[in-house]
Amino acid sequence: MTENQKREEISKAYVAAVAAKCGFKIGTWSQDDDCLDVTIGAAGKLGRGTLAGPKLDIQLKSSSNQVYDKGDTIRHQLTRDRYDNLRLDSCTPKILVFLLLPEEENEWIEHSVEALTMRRCAYWSSLKGREEIPEGTKSTSIFIPKKNIFSPETLYSLMEKISSGEGL
Repeated sequence: MTENQKREEISKAYVAAVAAKCGFKIGTWSQDDDCLDVTIGAAGKLGRGTLAGPKLDIQLKSSSNQVYDKGDTIRHQLTRDRYDNLRLDSCTPKILVFLLLPEEENEWIEHSVEALTMRRCAYWSSLKGREEIPEGTKSTSIFIPKKNIFSPETLYSLMEKISSGEGL
């Protein structure tokens, strides 16, 4: 398995752990052809929501290269296709989740009889409604605020908004 494949599997495990903590189901896709790696779903309505069965589509990205860390933000380059798929209206809301791992691979996960620890965390961003990038431009940089930590509390709040019919 390549280093990129390892990071991809760890990012899936991160999202699965966050979803499980909330009691949500997670579905994975065999192909990533629509900026979609996983879908999170909940049964029934959440909070004061009126819509049953909220779902959230997630595009996963990860890196151990600290060049992406820009202090208060994470900078990531997206191709035009990925950017457009994430910013356009869709039936199911979409977000980008970016996992920033330590530089050293042996620090990504630590295991003992007391704990299985994944180092660092993931950040999320909704690109819905962002402006189109200029014609002829093949990619664009996006900046994900580090205050947008993808945690169980955050995921539950996002799913409540979806169940209430609010946009992300």
